[in-house]
Formats: sequence, structure tokens, C-alpha cells
Amino acid sequence: MTEQEQNQLNQYLFGLAKKENYKKGTIIIKEGEVSSKFYYLEKGILRGWTNNDGKEITFQFLFEEQLFCATESFFYNTPCSYSIETIEDSVLLYIDKEEMNLLQNDKSFEKLFNKYLISRLALYQNLLIARIQDKPEVRYRKLFQEKPEILLRIPQHYVASYLGITPVSLSRIRNRQ
Repeated sequence: MTEQEQNQLNQYLFGLAKKENYKKGTIIIKEGEVSSKFYYLEKGILRGWTNNDGKEITFQFLFEEQLFCATESFFYNTPCSYSIETIEDSVLLYIDKEEMNLLQNDKSFEKLFNKYLISRLALYQNLLIARIQDKPEVRYRKLFQEKPEILLRIPQHYVASYLGITPVSLSRIRNRQ
């Protein structure tokens, strides 16, 4: 998706948007609840996580200028299987499901939105393959190259969880780099 297409999509989505401010540590989308909002992260960082036998597993970080929703919950009206929480004080724009349904009647919007969904699907597919194929050190190096601010803005225990390692292992990897 080109930057111009992304800007067009954002104009469609957020011409109708409402803005909300959230404090650090606020759960935006809660596991087990149905989510009815589609978001744009204007400021801050969020993390997606799931609870595995009482242990929080971080699987995603969201940064400024990213669109997101709890896909299965938003589009299929089912309880969400994970939570999304603010890591920093954050500002989000959102539209509700009814507004999204109206937008989907517009063919130009639908074409742009499908491109967006395909780009996100490709990204998640690449992340899944990397999680299977790459050793933690390689995943850390890629993460640092793609998003160096992660190491400055996100607590290390979340980064370790995202990489599928312990904080002690992350510390060892960082010391070797």
C-alpha cells in the first residue's frame, strides 16, 4: 500500500472519528469482550497480549500512525481472544462498527481497505514465519533494525515476551550485540 493510498484510507476512516486520550496501562480492548471500534493510533505505544495460564504473552506492538482493531471481534462480533493495552499515555481516534459498515458501501473505500488488509496479512505472515525460523538473537536484531525506538520506549520484559524469551536471555543477547 502506497503512502498516498494510506493517507486516502485514513481520510475516509477518520473524517468521522472521535478522539480519546488514554493513560499508560489502560486496556483499550479486553480479552473476552466484543470490540466495536476501529482505531488509529495518533500518539503512544500499545501492546497486544494474551493470557496463557496466568502469564501474559506479548505478541504485538503498535506505534504511531497505525490502524488497528480486534479483527475477529470487530468483523464477526465474537469475544476477543486477546487484550490491547497502552504502554505510554496515548491518543487514539476511532470509528464505530456502524460507521465502518456505511463506509464499506463506497467502492473506492472498499478497494483501499482491501489493500490495507492484504498488506497487514502479509506482515503477519512474515512475522509468523520469522517466529518459527529465526533464533531469538536474529529476531532481536531484526526488531532493533526495524524499530530501534522499541528498546527505548518499551519495558524490557514486554520485549522479551514478544521475542519468546526470558528477560535474562534478552539481557544476554543485548550484551552480545
